[in-house]
Amino acid sequence: MEYESDDADEQFLEFRKQSKERRVGRDEKYKDNSKRRLLNVLKKKFDTTIIGALAAFEDQFGELWGHGLPEDQLDEDQIYWKEAWMEARAKILDNGNANLRASQNEVAQYTLSWNRYVTNFQLRNNEEI
Repeated sequence: MEYESDDADEQFLEFRKQSKERRVGRDEKYKDNSKRRLLNVLKKKFDTTIIGALAAFEDQFGELWGHGLPEDQLDEDQIYWKEAWMEARAKILDNGNANLRASQNEVAQYTLSWNRYVTNFQLRNNEEI
């Protein structure tokens, strides 16, 4: 009888060990997925900010360089301003991409997990539940 008890104890301990290993594996995978999600969100936000700013500038000042016109229809002033704009645009994109990479490298140094959609309810005395 004692033999069966020892065997059952051993099986139970093995089960607990495997369960803990699976839980740790799931937690690590969740943290990796959370970090990947945050990096994707950051990239989209940076891209939207940079491209949106460039588009707004082109909308307001694009007539200086004949924005939207074929190259052969531009006058000398428009050619000059187009070259200046393309240089400035390239610097803006390079700076934005460099800062995106720096932000991604910074996030990579953290261990984090996404709290998903957390809702905090307030009681009348402003205590959270």
